[in-house]
Amino acid sequence: MGNVKGGELRFRPSGAGRFVGAAFLSLWICGWAAGEAFALFILVKGLIALATGQPLSGQEEPLPIGLALAVGAFLLLWLAFWTVGGIGAIRELLRLSWAEDRLAVQPDGLLVARRLGPFVTRRRLAREEIRRVYVLPPATTLLAQIGGDTVTLTELGTPAERAAAADRLRAELLLTEDSVARGEALPEGWQEVREARGEIVVVPDLRTRRQQAWFMMVLAGLVWGGVFLLVRGSLRNENLWVLTLMVTAFACWLTKQALGLQRGRKEWRIKRGRLVHQRRLGPMVTELGEARVLELTETVDSDNDRWYQLEAPIVDQPGQKPGRRVTLQRAMHDPTVPRSLGMYLARRTGIPFRDLTVDDATRAAELAKLTEALAATGKFGRWVARHLPQQRR
Repeated sequence: MGNVKGGELRFRPSGAGRFVGAAFLSLWICGWAAGEAFALFILVKGLIALATGQPLSGQEEPLPIGLALAVGAFLLLWLAFWTVGGIGAIRELLRLSWAEDRLAVQPDGLLVARRLGPFVTRRRLAREEIRRVYVLPPATTLLAQIGGDTVTLTELGTPAERAAAADRLRAELLLTEDSVARGEALPEGWQEVREARGEIVVVPDLRTRRQQAWFMMVLAGLVWGGVFLLVRGSLRNENLWVLTLMVTAFACWLTKQALGLQRGRKEWRIKRGRLVHQRRLGPMVTELGEARVLELTETVDSDNDRWYQLEAPIVDQPGQKPGRRVTLQRAMHDPTVPRSLGMYLARRTGIPFRDLTVDDATRAAELAKLTEALAATGKFGRWVARHLPQQRR
């Protein structure tokens, strides 16, 4: 089990391989910082030259607007991905070398304190909200189900330590199967909205959608700024008009997307005995179909990752393709969130919810049966049977 001190469970990075990863990331981050500084320097110099109309140092002619905008757009895109990659690398370096997770059961719930380098975050999980504590394969992450959502408790320590911690937390928090059965709840990222006519609809989080709309607006504004510069350059060089029209069309498309995110959305209307899928654009609402059952299914991709989908089979209607299925929620490895959403919608509408996934106990029984059958085939079968559980764990 993780280090127990003062009634707390403590988890730290483990394994000698982490030192190799930390050394590699340290070198990579040095190169990342140099690339970040160089790209920012080039962008600032180019922007000043475009704004003032002055040539770059060492040049006699002003920058060609078309070429400058093309290079600037490429650098901005590259810099965005480069920055995200660098932040991720820094976080991983801190996780490998300077991290600690602490879990403490308290009278009112569970305190989760996570250190990543000099930064410490604390979160208190109310005892009445905790439905389940479990270890999720294949990475054996220690998770807690809170209503319809999951919270990562720790990824540090060894798999054995996390498994032992899950057993201890379940015992101290007095978690039973009845707690899991009460897990129907609207997961994070979804919300209920009561419309003007009194209708109740379930939609993806509107705050997230507004943030996406603002991002698209800012991006559209930057592109429209490029259109302004191109128009100014096209008045002096008619060869730029084709590029100007192309960038203008792109700016119009971005503006349309931003307005669509701001004023439009797809949603699910709650009705007794059915769930109506509809599109809303301002005050106009268009029904896209209705579902009278919800199904939780699982698939395995080419990388042997399990995907869980909450799907709504759409009732066949005239003029629409028969057999349509709409995916409401999709998750990898863990069905907790799509299952919670399905149970919640089923309770609100009264329609059936079918869980078509295979639970861990059934999968383990099938694996044991397969292992026994292989062992009975001979020497080679026994060798395969001995190694099969490790590969499927």
